[in-house]
Amino acid sequence: MNEQNVERIPIDQIHIANPRSRSRGRWQVIVANIREVGLKKPITVVRRKEPNGDGKQFDLVCGQGRIEAFVALGETTIPAIIADVSREDQYLMSLVENIARRPPSNRDIIREVRSLRERGYNIGEIAKRGCPGCS
Repeated sequence: MNEQNVERIPIDQIHIANPRSRSRGRWQVIVANIREVGLKKPITVVRRKEPNGDGKQFDLVCGQGRIEAFVALGETTIPAIIADVSREDQYLMSLVENIARRPPSNRDIIREVRSLRERGYNIGEIAKRGCPGCS
């Protein structure tokens, strides 16, 4: 990522490529925390170079729960870091953030390393890029 500039972007312009569900209780905690304290960490998106037909300008890298909380709170824009990274790095960034929420099991680490190897990364590249559990 080249810069860490934070911009407010329209939530309706963000495409969530791999949505995931979370427990209602956990989601309510996120909403309450943002309502009381504010957003502590901006979401991360990548600006699309060309539209995909859905009219969206950004692809989400990290922050689905924060987006959903902002929508629940009636917000239409959200602070975002607009990253300039490759598709592969987008996946890695998303993976690292999602796995960082909980300590990965050995099975999780093996599965993710295997996935990265299948996408063409060698062990040195995986370790250098910060594979969860790898050092």
